[in-house]
Amino acid sequence: MNRSGLVWRQLVLPVPADEARVRSFLSALVTATGSPTVAFEAIGSGGQVLWRLGTEPWAVRDIHALALAHLPGVRLLNPSQQHIVPESERVELHLHRAAHLASDVVATRPPAAAAALRFNGTVSAPLRVEATETVTRSLLSMLASAKGKESIRLQLVCGGRLKPRTPTEQLGHPKAAREVQQHLGEPGFVVALRVSASASSESRARALVRTVAASLKGLEVPGSWLRIWKSSLSAVVEARSSWWLPMPLRISELPAFLAWPLTEGLPGVASAHPVLMPPSPAIPSQGRLLGQAATEAQGRPVALTAEDSLRHLHLLGPTGVGKSTMMAHLALQDIAAGRGVVVIDPKGDLVADIASRIPSRYMDEVVILDAADEAPVGINPLAGARNPDLAADVLLGVMHSLYADSWGPRTHDILHACLLTLARRGDASLVVVPLLLTNPGFRRSVTGRVAKHDPMGLGGFWAWFEAMSDGERQQAIAPLMNKLRPILLRPQLRAVFGQRRPRFDMTDIFGLRSGHTEAGHERPRVVLVNLAKGALGEEAARLLGSIVVALVWQAAVGRAGLQAFQRRPVMVHIDEVQDYLRLPGDLGSALAQARGLGVGFSLAHQHLGQLPKDLKAGVMANARSRVAFSLSRDDARAIAALSQGTLKPEDYQSLPRYHAYASLLVNGEAAPPFSLRTTALGSPVRSLNSAQGQSRARFGQSLSDVEQNLLDLVDGGPGDSVPTGDQIGRVRRPGGTGADGRSA
Repeated sequence: MNRSGLVWRQLVLPVPADEARVRSFLSALVTATGSPTVAFEAIGSGGQVLWRLGTEPWAVRDIHALALAHLPGVRLLNPSQQHIVPESERVELHLHRAAHLASDVVATRPPAAAAALRFNGTVSAPLRVEATETVTRSLLSMLASAKGKESIRLQLVCGGRLKPRTPTEQLGHPKAAREVQQHLGEPGFVVALRVSASASSESRARALVRTVAASLKGLEVPGSWLRIWKSSLSAVVEARSSWWLPMPLRISELPAFLAWPLTEGLPGVASAHPVLMPPSPAIPSQGRLLGQAATEAQGRPVALTAEDSLRHLHLLGPTGVGKSTMMAHLALQDIAAGRGVVVIDPKGDLVADIASRIPSRYMDEVVILDAADEAPVGINPLAGARNPDLAADVLLGVMHSLYADSWGPRTHDILHACLLTLARRGDASLVVVPLLLTNPGFRRSVTGRVAKHDPMGLGGFWAWFEAMSDGERQQAIAPLMNKLRPILLRPQLRAVFGQRRPRFDMTDIFGLRSGHTEAGHERPRVVLVNLAKGALGEEAARLLGSIVVALVWQAAVGRAGLQAFQRRPVMVHIDEVQDYLRLPGDLGSALAQARGLGVGFSLAHQHLGQLPKDLKAGVMANARSRVAFSLSRDDARAIAALSQGTLKPEDYQSLPRYHAYASLLVNGEAAPPFSLRTTALGSPVRSLNSAQGQSRARFGQSLSDVEQNLLDLVDGGPGDSVPTGDQIGRVRRPGGTGADGRSA
């Protein structure tokens, strides 16, 4: 037991602390069970002011509960156990190690001085409580004046209780009578008020004590003035109750003696922003863990249920604040829970973080799609589609959205016909489109078949196309070729999009094919897409990412006919969402529909200005949970407005790294925002190269194999029948005559 016999806790106070709530807390202390001694201290050291609260051991739990109930945002920390909070977070959130806070001897080590303070005449006449804010500012200024190794300690020990009573003396002036009656009608404490200081010399320590005491003179009223008495240092160390020089103080008078931050911009007080918001008790601690509550040193876990996750999660904040760490945690939890997972990563770091930490027992179900790989995994929306026309429309929609600024009706018409033709063939790919348009022999071998089965549709288009002269055709296809060539000239993308029969099908992620693969493996349910723009190029990365997301949506819609219990939840995590989310039709309707299809999106980006108008509207309206990290001024205003006055833009702007405000959906209802900090990822269990090697062995194809397969298609190699008898367009008959009458 320490010399004071009290258990001390550091107080981390909300700034500003509401004075009405402070009085409410003090009133509750008056009636606390057992009437325990309660001591308040403000300690100035190194230009800053910290606060602590002490009480008797048996009353600690009750006093702490009262503080938490009456002072929203307050934190009570055990100074001797502050190592629980990482140093970086302690500095950024103004939680100081301050080991001396665990000691009784702070500001009493020689050379030191101490004084006891008392206002005479406070039994009936109230002090000048309207000066509380001014006195508080002066007190904090003096406490913050302690420099270097100096320290100052303002101590208020609340012992005996004062009951409300009526005045016994007669006061002639009605106003004075009312003031005295109101004053005595409040409960209060019999207190001991002390100041001590430790400095380089005893004279300096006495000077510090006098400056703090002088700050309280602003409370004096006629007939009640401040007296200063010399005190022993041991009285401060032991936090003795008021048996000598007791001073009665009513509830309305007490806040002026606490030196608590009752307003903003006070000396020695850390910034009021970001304010710390505790999580609602309704926020679950189990489920998809997002991090820990920043208001608790022990860090209560905070989570989002899988059901609420289907209403989508919006992650907002600049690079380096913790978005990717949170997404990696969520993806790893989804994998461990058996959900389908798709990750779209424009940088590559997120894929590396996830792939290197997936437990080995799940690696058989993981596909890593990286166009820069030596034998990449392929995707081909046109190959073996259950609904070829829908597959063509999905791919057409992606291309249209990517090139909307330079998209004309002829480009749309030609590409649509090409995609429909190749999709109905069933074994071609996007890479074949330029060949289809520029290689007459190959084109006629392909179009003859589809024209025979659709003479009024595709047959009519290809007849028109063949009827044009070479110059007219070149002019017609030039805008489309300008869009395709810069992408498909890249060997990396040809290896991905050129696979006529990819070894991976996006429908596996959604459980649309049951059982194991032909090789006896588990069907894949995790797709990690690495779109590192440095290796792939920005335009190519947008195309690949957008097509993957479109295929995910197509597969999701494809299981609409399944019963709800048959739809395995699939979580789609998209970083830099503005580059890749191109769902068909109205985005808001699609996101709303996704919940019923068992698909939950985690949508991350850096600032709201990145989002096109329709995308921004869809995300803001339909992502019902939001985690906002440190924001720019404009974004902070927009997001703070959603908190209904709970948070200010300055709170979002002041958030340190790895901290955020979370506004979550809980059982379908919006919960108030709270302070959250992300947790670090665990240690890797393998290298990214090792994970890619496993994926490559099962699902990858080399560029040489892909191109050889395409050549077989063009040349009519094994397995590729060429229906030469089904050609359409202008075909010269052998031995016929031309327009000039000469033999052809």
